[in-house]
Parts: sequence; structure tokens; C-alpha cells
Amino acid sequence: MQSEFGELLRAARKRAGKSMRDLALHLGVSIVFISDVERGNRSPLKSERIMRAAEFLGADSEPFLLAAAKSKGSFELDATRVSGKARQVGAALMRGWADLGEGDLEKIGRIVRRRGGVNES
Repeated sequence: MQSEFGELLRAARKRAGKSMRDLALHLGVSIVFISDVERGNRSPLKSERIMRAAEFLGADSEPFLLAAAKSKGSFELDATRVSGKARQVGAALMRGWADLGEGDLEKIGRIVRRRGGVNES
């Protein structure tokens, strides 16, 4: 049962010339775990591991994060290494997500991309 996330991970890993063992060692998981994720027999990686895997593979993390969210039905926000204000904003965003208009979302996206050093096309 192949998954979009697993397909993306496998393709990026192969493009980077890395083995499942290489990726597993980098992430601190077993080869079986990576194999299961790639085949869709296990849920996509958590956000923190997605970011680490993407960096290791020299890939953009956004497609992985989007595919994981699609599979899980939600996005994850790591609230452990951010300020109290950041947690408040994250909670407010989660509460009001469904009510935001396209213009609001575009503004938020521009701010986040600019702060993250991502150039807009």
C-alpha cells in the first residue's frame, strides 16, 4: 500500500544516492522503520524528522510536510522550542484556521516564507 509521502521519501532518498540504512542512521530509527514508511505501512514521519530527513537528502521539506499532513489529516507544530507568544499564536491559528480567507492565508504565507529565508516565486 504505497503512500504519497512514502513515494516522495523514496524518490528523494534515491536522488540523493542514500540507502535506507544511511537515512535510518541519520534519523536514529531502524531500516525496517524507513522501509515501512516508504511502503506506506507506517504513518509518515513526524515534522521534526521530516525536516532532518529533507536536509540530509538535500531536498525541500515542504512537499514532505504537505504529503504528511494530507495523510494524517493535520499539520504538526513543534511547540517545545518556541516562546510562549509563539505557542499562543499557534493555538490561535489552529482555532481560526477554517475561517481564514485566501487573502489572510497569503499574507501569513508571505510572512512565514520571508522569515524562513524562502524566496517567493
